Amino acid sequence: MLKTLPYSALRTLESVVRVQGFGRAAEELNVTQSAVSQHIKQLEDWLGHPLLIRRSRQTIPTEQGERLAHAVRAGFGTVEQLCEELRDSKNTKRDGLLVAAPPGFGFVWLLPRLFRFDAAHPDIPISLSSDPTSQSPNTSDADVILSYSAGGFPNMHAKKLMSETMSPVCAPSLAQSLHSVEDIAKHVMLLDTTNMPDHLSSWAFWAKEVGVTLPHIPRSRKFGQANMVIQAAISGSGIAMGRDPLVSDALKAGTLVHPFPDFAHSQFSYWFVCKHEALKSDAVQAFRAWLQDEVGV
Repeated sequence: MLKTLPYSALRTLESVVRVQGFGRAAEELNVTQSAVSQHIKQLEDWLGHPLLIRRSRQTIPTEQGERLAHAVRAGFGTVEQLCEELRDSKNTKRDGLLVAAPPGFGFVWLLPRLFRFDAAHPDIPISLSSDPTSQSPNTSDADVILSYSAGGFPNMHAKKLMSETMSPVCAPSLAQSLHSVEDIAKHVMLLDTTNMPDHLSSWAFWAKEVGVTLPHIPRSRKFGQANMVIQAAISGSGIAMGRDPLVSDALKAGTLVHPFPDFAHSQFSYWFVCKHEALKSDAVQAFRAWLQDEVGV
């Protein structure tokens, strides 16, 4: 039986249950939403039980899904603890800090700012990872995880760094033709396929939260990473859903603007997550203090 366990699908289920959504799980695991959906369907078919209830605002586990996700989480935790003991027994030490972050956040927001940390702490080299296993507290070997989620990190130290607000963005030249939401239909809608489940895109979420009706959009273009969406919007290729803090630098630089005044508050945020014992590290403390200064916490 052990040889036939669908480990990838089990890990996917645990992520979906923990972050309460297919899109968040896809971003955490660095895969597409269709891959997440396929893993869940394969697991449900294999077990013969429904594991998730897909609702308009969130994904809720069934009783069987919750039990299985809990078992997977506990199992990964046991494996993680043993691996740490084995690593410690060999006195393995990492030079500097390994920081795990979603690829879009790491590339767009964190990387441009790291030179300031390097200047202040030249003795603490930082390595970045967007590998999905490094972003999950249950499987990560990173010293620090910068998690994009709704929270919920049992047995871990977690502090919210930044909340997320959402509103459409585009290049300044394109904004001149946007006088109302209906005008969006005249342009290409740029879609982030890792953002939310298929039935609740970031656009649909924003429209519902601010009380507007989106027109039929005849043209759209999909991207698998947030930084690709932002670059396409800056180039004038279309209109994107701007997710602050990912678009904050482009807005300050004037390469992106908000054509509409309405903002929605996402249920997801960016979190600083690490093991409690990691807080004993001077390097982790220094990185946490620097991050808090950067975001004004």
